[in-house]
Amino acid sequence: MFVSGVTENNLYWFGLGYPNGFDGDKYSTVDYASKQGYPTLAIDRIGVGNSTRPDPILEQQVPLEEAVNHELVLGLKAGTVVPGKKFSRVVFVGHSYGSVLGNAQATNHPDDISAFVLTGYGVSILPVAAQLPQTLPISAALYSPKFADRSPAYLVTSSKPGRRNYLWGKPGTYDEGAFQKDFADFDVVGLGELLSIGGGLKEAPKSTAPVYIVTGDSDGVFCFLNTCGNGRLSPQARACSLFPRASKCDYSIPRGTGHMISLHFSAQASFQAYHAFLAANGF
Repeated sequence: MFVSGVTENNLYWFGLGYPNGFDGDKYSTVDYASKQGYPTLAIDRIGVGNSTRPDPILEQQVPLEEAVNHELVLGLKAGTVVPGKKFSRVVFVGHSYGSVLGNAQATNHPDDISAFVLTGYGVSILPVAAQLPQTLPISAALYSPKFADRSPAYLVTSSKPGRRNYLWGKPGTYDEGAFQKDFADFDVVGLGELLSIGGGLKEAPKSTAPVYIVTGDSDGVFCFLNTCGNGRLSPQARACSLFPRASKCDYSIPRGTGHMISLHFSAQASFQAYHAFLAANGF
């Protein structure tokens, strides 16, 4: 089950396009997982893509989105999401805000998920808030006619240099064409999502599911000044402290990688790393 970050929809998991992403399947997380034999489900969070559009302040927040994901997992296990097919185990793969929602699900419904892969994730909201302004968030309806029907509190990142630095990191670590496509096609973020991110940076004291965290060394969202550091003091390592009862928590820090884990030149190596973790833990 794949859950994307803000200003992204389910196309993030297909390499920014469906059925073929940018440069074929090179950046498609879904394609890689499918070839390993995993059934895959990449969703549009509420408010983005083809999903419903709730009030972006009062409703589109971590608690509601986590509750939606909880019901989705129950449906997957009961056989109502894929008629006639029941899934006894669900692996949650999140990116950025999607990883925040994964933590919230581990906290509020610890029996839902069998394993977590949290990409573009950290332990503190401080760098998120401090570095977001460089993207110049403005009302989506004012930014582009394609968002004209959106409530004013649905936002977009209007600054191209700001989005590049915040989400993509150092030049030369990604294909310029992928960045240009991302900037041309990005989705929205509800103001309520930004205000409620702290709800997915909490300790999950009852979840025993194994957790794997992947955040690049040049991540500009969860690391100050696009520098994450190494070892036990890195945001990736410290994020394991949020899962004290996890049967296993491990992390990787891919080099030459910003926040958009699945869209950097290092994407295939990251896919391989967390699928190896899943395999080693019985998935």
